[in-house]
Amino acid sequence: MLLRRLLCRASLLPCLLGLLTGLAACQSQPGAATGTAPATPPTGHFVGALQVPGQPELRAMLEVRHPRPGRYDAELVLPQQPALSFVADTLTFAGDTLRLARPGRPGQALALGRQGDFWRGTLLLDSVRYPLLLLRRGEPEPAVYRVRRDEVAGTSGPALLFSPADENLPGLALALFPTPGTAPAAPAWADALARQGHTVLLLPTADTLAAPALANALALLRRTPGVDTARVGAWVSGPAAGLLPLILAENTASRPTFVVVQDMPTPPLAVRRDWQALAQRKRLLALYDPSQPKAAVAQARALLGRPHVRQAPEAGLQKQVIDWLRQ
Repeated sequence: MLLRRLLCRASLLPCLLGLLTGLAACQSQPGAATGTAPATPPTGHFVGALQVPGQPELRAMLEVRHPRPGRYDAELVLPQQPALSFVADTLTFAGDTLRLARPGRPGQALALGRQGDFWRGTLLLDSVRYPLLLLRRGEPEPAVYRVRRDEVAGTSGPALLFSPADENLPGLALALFPTPGTAPAAPAWADALARQGHTVLLLPTADTLAAPALANALALLRRTPGVDTARVGAWVSGPAAGLLPLILAENTASRPTFVVVQDMPTPPLAVRRDWQALAQRKRLLALYDPSQPKAAVAQARALLGRPHVRQAPEAGLQKQVIDWLRQ
């Protein structure tokens, strides 16, 4: 219904544009001689709907902000599908077309054409395009977090730092090391945690975790404004996670204060006591999605203790992780 109402209003645009064209013939317009479009996007709080074939429309909001001279940022929010919400790390505006890219997911992007107070375009989710129509409803909402690119020695490729817009209250931070298997969901995890006020350093995807990369990532977080240096953790996943205690032994001067492990198989016998020690200090949470073998989850619970192991779909796991970090 929301999309139909917006489309009805959008149908008035040709008439309004015709009137404006007539007025333009009687008035001198800045830039009319050159025909150039404005170089900066219009800011504001835009509300509308995302059209999904065969399903109800999804409410959508777009915030376009101008926090300081020469700097624009934008954020897409889908309250009914929070895993698709993101703060753009790349924003371009040319020829009345706004393009936003999702951090860490180049196959997910938003392209919108300006039509007066409307934005009309598509949300690209890898190979599927969903129509989107938005109408300006006022000034933009304040930013919750921002994204910037950074470099971490010992890794290949740029890292993404998701940090709270308000740096006055020191908060928790973690370095997230995705593997090829967990990488597709990693930006959604970073977004969800950053919206809770946490700082997240999303590292480039790698099959293995190197000791220098872990030490350098933790050091970067500890010198990031707004981070409580006593609450800096690491998130590791896959087979390499089982060897984390050996990596920590090489970094006695730079260790995480808590650890989240995702989809980890049963660790080698040589390091099981180290994992048990982490669990006993209540600084460990092991996560498994429903696709993981029940035997691996049962072994993890036997090794670490049932309270330290969670298995649920991604949305359920996000809530459990957020609650655990809050504790």
